[in-house]
Amino acid sequence: MNPTLAFDANLMAAQKSILPFAVKHNLTDNPLFEIPRLLELQKALPQDRTLYYPGDVEVNTDRKTIPATGLTPEETIRQIRDCKSWMAVRNVELDPTYRGLVEQTLESAQPTLANAAPGMTRPQGWIFITSPGSISPYHFDPEHNFLLQIRGTKVIHVFDPSDRSIVSEEELERYYASGGMMGKLEYREEFEKKGFTFVMKPGDGVYIPVMAPHWVKVEDEVSVSFSITYYSDEILRRDRVYRLNARLRRVGITPAPYGRHPLRDGLKHSMIASFLEAKRLLGGGRHV
Repeated sequence: MNPTLAFDANLMAAQKSILPFAVKHNLTDNPLFEIPRLLELQKALPQDRTLYYPGDVEVNTDRKTIPATGLTPEETIRQIRDCKSWMAVRNVELDPTYRGLVEQTLESAQPTLANAAPGMTRPQGWIFITSPGSISPYHFDPEHNFLLQIRGTKVIHVFDPSDRSIVSEEELERYYASGGMMGKLEYREEFEKKGFTFVMKPGDGVYIPVMAPHWVKVEDEVSVSFSITYYSDEILRRDRVYRLNARLRRVGITPAPYGRHPLRDGLKHSMIASFLEAKRLLGGGRHV
């Protein structure tokens, strides 16, 4: 059976990938998500492709301050029912079999995805293996993300990334200027009344928009989830504009928010692109 994503294409087109929405998938019985196979995958990938942390944390915990569990990745997987942890095996597309799964799943919805966010690039796969009751703290991510539930029940709270009462322009600027290494994203319980809550059981999923703050709690069974992420032309443009806006703010200029003046954003994007190209030709740094 070919992997498929199913969702309301009109919904994605109408809201321009800004708000989260529910999806369905047919990956639940795929043997690539069985625990023994995931253990093989984790061992086969480079060591730095595995992240694992305690899951008994608060929603507003700074993920960069969470201490190690003291377990090895293999011990974490084998003891996942009782060790109160979560593990992310990232870049599973480095394995040819899982790369095929990522590509085929996206291909099932390709026309809709391409229309909503032209220039799809860098498709990646993450697999999350999580103990019952664990929490993944409040954060956001810079990609389009389809989070698909394979096993267990996961409750995810997602917030509108365009609501500046939830995430400010300054927070976005700091994130991009730091290359994604900024500190804790501010969370307040009052945000919940503005959020979208999805209870995901096997076969369910959710589209998480670019930079949409979210947090997750697993219910009373072991959870396995598959996350497929990708970038687009708009994400690259956004990245460069926010980097320049951060520099402008540091010298006392209050920049227009990204998206308010598309023409001005285009000029900012071109300025940064030209600077980076000149830097690359002169032999300095990476080409973003």
